[in-house]
Amino acid sequence: MTTLPEPAAPTPKPPALAAQVSRAILWNTLFAPIRLLAEILSTLLKLWALVPAQYGFLSVFSAVNNGFGTAIDLGTGRALPKYIPETLRSGGPRAMRRLLTVVLGMQLAMLVLIAGGQVVFRGWYASSWATQINGSDAIKATVRGELLNYVGTHIWTLIAITVVLQLVSIFYDVGMAYLSSFFKQRAWNAVDITAQVLPKLLVIGVIAVGWGLPGLLFAMVAAPTIATCALLWTIMRHQREIAALPQPAEIGPRIPAGFMSYCAVSLLMNGSDFVASANFAIFFAGGLVNAGVLTAGVSIVRMVLATLYTPMVGLQVPLFTRVRGGEGGTINGAYQSVVRLQVLLLIPGGVGLLVLAQQVFASLLPEYSAAATLVWVLVPCLFVESMLSAAHNALIVYERLGSVVMSRVLALVAVPLVVMLSPVLGIVGVALAFGLARVAAGLWVTLRGGQLLGLRWPWHFTLRVLLASGMMAAVVGGLSILLPTLTLEATALDRLLQLPLLLGVAIVGALVLFGALRLTGGLDPADREQLMRLKLPGKRWIMRIL
Repeated sequence: MTTLPEPAAPTPKPPALAAQVSRAILWNTLFAPIRLLAEILSTLLKLWALVPAQYGFLSVFSAVNNGFGTAIDLGTGRALPKYIPETLRSGGPRAMRRLLTVVLGMQLAMLVLIAGGQVVFRGWYASSWATQINGSDAIKATVRGELLNYVGTHIWTLIAITVVLQLVSIFYDVGMAYLSSFFKQRAWNAVDITAQVLPKLLVIGVIAVGWGLPGLLFAMVAAPTIATCALLWTIMRHQREIAALPQPAEIGPRIPAGFMSYCAVSLLMNGSDFVASANFAIFFAGGLVNAGVLTAGVSIVRMVLATLYTPMVGLQVPLFTRVRGGEGGTINGAYQSVVRLQVLLLIPGGVGLLVLAQQVFASLLPEYSAAATLVWVLVPCLFVESMLSAAHNALIVYERLGSVVMSRVLALVAVPLVVMLSPVLGIVGVALAFGLARVAAGLWVTLRGGQLLGLRWPWHFTLRVLLASGMMAAVVGGLSILLPTLTLEATALDRLLQLPLLLGVAIVGALVLFGALRLTGGLDPADREQLMRLKLPGKRWIMRIL
């Protein structure tokens, strides 16, 4: 009797694009409250524990390391979310792993060059730190002496910390790009929260036990190392899933076609991002005290912006890539959905921060009260630039590289602007310089996206959100006047107890916003239909409000 072979098990179909995006948005949204709470507490505690000169020292040290990291990345961090899924689809798991090996080898070679340069020029490196420390008369004598003593006797330690930080960053950045490529937002957010929050919590811990600068710098190394180990473990687990995929006989070239040119454009983007940012502007702040105040203002704005942007983290490039690959939807439809979500989140959030900025710094961070003015400059610039970035991501996916390159060239206007404005306006001019440069670059790609890809900005929805945000601002502004202002002698506990009052005002503002938005028409019908298809917590309540 002949035994018929059992039918082969059907190959499971990958989840539909809409399902993948919905799941990714869900995990991003669920992690938002955790990120918000941890970010607020850790940032405030760090600012309370450090005087501006100490905070400025850590900020400048971080800026130097960020500059090195930009060079070491070689533009691969932006390229990998596009080329990992494409390489896996065309060449299978072996081709994807080979691409990752090539990228890691390139970055490690750059790290060797930078580390060698620091060793050779360590004398100049030490003297430049002494110049920064002596450049401000506002630094207390005890703090100045502590900083000068540490730099003078521990220059080798600073170099070693830089090398370790860059080594860890190489594996971290490649790993996070890998997770984004597969919409692994739950793992991405878990690792990201660890990497962002743990350093700040460790810094507060070492300050509390009195470990001083050695403890602070150790915390900067220990936290990303822990996060990167967790990230690599997650990737190794995911690799077992990848290994089960079919492997074509031909895996193609070692470096995919177009990868190097994409990386070159991405490197220009990263370099211009660095120039048009506080990491570059901080070198024009005029001493460590101003550097600390500038970083405090930027930190508050970035903290709020990053929290509001959480639902869209790591989604745009994979989404546009799959739309281009014919997996569903149109590029203009995907673009408008992304923009409307950003408008709904960022415009009210930015307006609320502008209204409450003075109250936040006066009550919670009086030593950094000068940063409130910086918030009024940075919020319009950075929030608008963030909303304009959707067109940039669409252009880069569709390989309209000429327009992207031009936007990066426009961002370099930050250099002449900071040179001209910083002597006249001080740190306000420094903040204005890199903020305007980022807006100019964003406006260019948005205009070119409309011309080349037919992208259209959702103006009607934007105007409705602006009107509702104006109503919210009037209510929040009136309530903020009633909040008590703490004195310089207030304890950390007093300042923590002020947070629920600020949160209460924010909640009232959110309710006014939702009510005003509903009165002005609410969401577009297409957005309501899309929202109904998404798996979101409290979806019925959200639909009832909007």
